Amino acid sequence: MTKNDDLEAIRIFLRSLDPRASSEANSPLPLGDLYAPSAHANALDPNRPLVVGNRGVGKSVWSGVLADEVSRLSVADDYPKLRLNSMKVELGFHQAAGKDEGVAPSPRLLERLLRSGIDTYDIWNAVLFRAVSPFIGHNPHNKIIDTINWMSEEVEDAEEILRSADKYFTANGFTFVLVFDALDQLGKTWSEIQPLTEGILRLALDMLGFRAMRAKVFMRTDQVKDPALFQFPDASKMRAGKVDLEWHATELYGLLYTLINNSDEASGAFSRIVKEVVGRRASPEYLDDKDDQIAVFNAIAGEFMGSDRRRGRTYTWIIDHLADAFGETTPRSFLIALQRAAQSRNRPVSTAIDYVGIREGVQQASTVRVAQLQEDYPWILQTLEDLAGLEVPCHQSQFIDRWRERKTVKVIKEITEKSKRPGPIELEHSFFSEEDALIESLKTIGVVEERSADKINMPDIFRVAAKIKRRGGVRPPVSGAKRG
Repeated sequence: MTKNDDLEAIRIFLRSLDPRASSEANSPLPLGDLYAPSAHANALDPNRPLVVGNRGVGKSVWSGVLADEVSRLSVADDYPKLRLNSMKVELGFHQAAGKDEGVAPSPRLLERLLRSGIDTYDIWNAVLFRAVSPFIGHNPHNKIIDTINWMSEEVEDAEEILRSADKYFTANGFTFVLVFDALDQLGKTWSEIQPLTEGILRLALDMLGFRAMRAKVFMRTDQVKDPALFQFPDASKMRAGKVDLEWHATELYGLLYTLINNSDEASGAFSRIVKEVVGRRASPEYLDDKDDQIAVFNAIAGEFMGSDRRRGRTYTWIIDHLADAFGETTPRSFLIALQRAAQSRNRPVSTAIDYVGIREGVQQASTVRVAQLQEDYPWILQTLEDLAGLEVPCHQSQFIDRWRERKTVKVIKEITEKSKRPGPIELEHSFFSEEDALIESLKTIGVVEERSADKINMPDIFRVAAKIKRRGGVRPPVSGAKRG
């Protein structure tokens, strides 16, 4: 096999990448797609109840790993201190709650329970009760409302059963974990979601008092920043101990190299490239060093975003231009950019992809990222489309004036009502004007960032798809562009 053959094999593999739009807690990723960076250990640690991350960072991936025994065992050796092979896990809530045979109540059932005036802590305590009862031979009631009523009437008996379950798990060397994911789907409005989420957090805090029973709560960034959510006693303990789920450059490239290394069609070519530039065999455990990662990516994509270093280095440029306002790049955006780079008509001669394709890839990743956000935030597309043609950085009043001109807030309220999904949290807080609330919402989810002198900026990952201008920013690639 020649070097060109190996590069072609890598190019073909990158073209075939199929980054999933999303994962679900009850539907884990294929084992070959799992990558377990050491920095994500806390996301699986049962003693760190609250895990926070923006759309696309892998909250549902890790909740799915916990919930699925096969997946959990497959990464157990990567996190030996967590004893993942000694866990018993149930889903307390997830995206498909009510559609399977688990204990998680459906959003429709939760709505009815809320209307009945039941304390949300009691709802989730009953979910815990129903989840652990079978382990000690106890048969709970068929309906959760009957379990709730019984637990409120027979408090001592209910507490004794929970203590017995804790003793059972302790004696048998297990940790029981109740996992909560997709909390934005608990209800149709924040007025429904907020108390239900608070009940989950109260239960998670309370469960720290058990020896062998814990909760894991996976929450969106905008939710955890809601000041109304953490008003219960000792709530600060939950917030202070939260785990921020993030992907740094070495982890993103580690994911890429793991996927290539696990593939049938490109693993051999990849091994030869790594051996040539690094001098070691191709294995993910040997490719977590940044310098090694850079050397390998330079062989695959070239070193520079042009003829020399003035336009940046490919390894860092792609990460920087896919990052949101928090400086975070999601795995899906990263893989989509590489996939599109490999599909470029401008095929490089001495690498698998090059800077022309990478620029095209960032443009495509921007479109997909906005569409991905639209799934969680049905109002985001309208909000951005109404800003088309503006140039950033700019004073935030330019955003506000445009939205007022186009009655954007009124439109997104209609969209929210039609979609039966919650709108921006900040719109429900009276201390913001409506357009100011929209600005704050975009800041909260990392779509805009503050600059000096009351100016705001929008990162390329959102700006390109929204057709917002920026001097010196990423432009659509020109077909047939020369390679410096």
